[in-house]
Amino acid sequence: MMKMKTAFLLLLLLLVLSGCGNEVNITPNTKESKIIIDEERSLINFYVLLENENRHKVGPLYAKFIIYDETLQAALGSEVIDFTYEDGKKQPFSIDGRKSYFISESFLYDAELDNEELINMVEVVISDENEMEILQFLIPNIEKYEAP
Repeated sequence: MMKMKTAFLLLLLLLVLSGCGNEVNITPNTKESKIIIDEERSLINFYVLLENENRHKVGPLYAKFIIYDETLQAALGSEVIDFTYEDGKKQPFSIDGRKSYFISESFLYDAELDNEELINMVEVVISDENEMEILQFLIPNIEKYEAP
């Protein structure tokens, strides 16, 4: 009887530990994530750095940018922009265990953009292959690119 209880407890412990091991734990690096504005070439770049804190590879993942600033929405022609290949198909990505991955998307724009007004006005949403959102965060940093 004691062996059965011990075996049951070990099996239960194994199930609990294995269930926790597959949790996706991706965090944004908000110090490095930024919006870069190049006024000379009329380019805006969303630069996002993600970190996988798991030991195992995570993916496929998908990213999109939700734009809350109306001037930027009008300049880019959309409120939501998916991270895509050049042909417009959503671009999946994976992040190896204990590694980082950066996403960079550049767009031409035609507007007067105020750096201060863009702070926290672009949200990054990371989803899994089932379109389940696993991470959301605002881009807090704005940087102006100055040609040398």
